[in-house]
Amino acid sequence: MSEALDEAREWKRCFIALAPDAPSRDALAALDVPPNARRVPHAQLHLTVAFIGAMTFAQGEALARRLADHAMPMPPATVTKIECWPGHAQPRLLVAALAMSDAFTALDWRVRSSMGEVGLSLDARAFRPHVTLARFARDAKDAPSASPVVALPPLRFTSLVLYSSTLAKQGARYEALASLPV
Repeated sequence: MSEALDEAREWKRCFIALAPDAPSRDALAALDVPPNARRVPHAQLHLTVAFIGAMTFAQGEALARRLADHAMPMPPATVTKIECWPGHAQPRLLVAALAMSDAFTALDWRVRSSMGEVGLSLDARAFRPHVTLARFARDAKDAPSASPVVALPPLRFTSLVLYSSTLAKQGARYEALASLPV
């Protein structure tokens, strides 16, 4: 295959996320979700750090190398509340919101810097650490208000993962393109 053709090939719907360890996934999966919400499958629970969108294979490979250069351990993170985004009147997501920390701020900076270095556009939205637990239908109304978290241990993360997602009728499916231990 020619080099020009290879550079034109791309992955769609890419993002960078922290993958929780098994006990953290189990704790998150055990949380109740409203009956009108579709639970995120256990294996797909993650904390999105940055949404990328489409990127070429070459950009993906370069980004994985840059992220490996900046890998560092992540301390356990505290879930502060369970809430609906953008709000309970017309919910789209049920999330476990995590406390912002110096480690999350540093991770956000490292990821955004790495993306910029390989020519990827940066998402203008502020980083809000959370794990999506469930998704609501577009026409959903009146979900529960935010609730405090009781008896949920701090979440631990095992890796920083570069994902590509494919939309399907049953929900998105994620493919790990690169995974770096943290």
